[in-house]
Amino acid sequence: MSFKASFYYFCKKNILLKKTLAIFFILFSAAFTGFSQSVVYYPFNSLLSVSTNPSNRLWLDVRFQTNSYFSSLSTEVAPAINLNKNPKARFYLGGGAKMNFLNQLADKDILEGYFMNIGFRSSPFEKYKKVQIAFEVSPYAVSSFELGVFRTHLGIGYNFSR
Repeated sequence: MSFKASFYYFCKKNILLKKTLAIFFILFSAAFTGFSQSVVYYPFNSLLSVSTNPSNRLWLDVRFQTNSYFSSLSTEVAPAINLNKNPKARFYLGGGAKMNFLNQLADKDILEGYFMNIGFRSSPFEKYKKVQIAFEVSPYAVSSFELGVFRTHLGIGYNFSR
């Protein structure tokens, strides 16, 4: 490969990296500004979940992979619908897509897979009504539907808008 071709390739990859990082950080910062009304951390799965108000009938959840290599920073976008109105425990159903914006650097598809969420968020402490326990079952399939896994998430959260 000539110098000109390798310089062009490097510049193209560098611009792609900057665009990808910009998209990721815009999404991440937007999630923590006006968007965030509830935060849940799933320690066993190393997921940080930021969502709109989960007390509403329809709500949106964005999850960020933590504790991982920089090349595998997955982001999950999951709209959900509450199935009941009980303030102690809200059962919900949702689905979404798992994306990795850094896949663009390796010329791979950004979309990694699809999932469905069935779970509940409970406020078991009378004195601390904003603290929540979250549990969900989440079947996941890669985007080609060749592989799948049955995931479970258990976490603790805080609802700012309750």
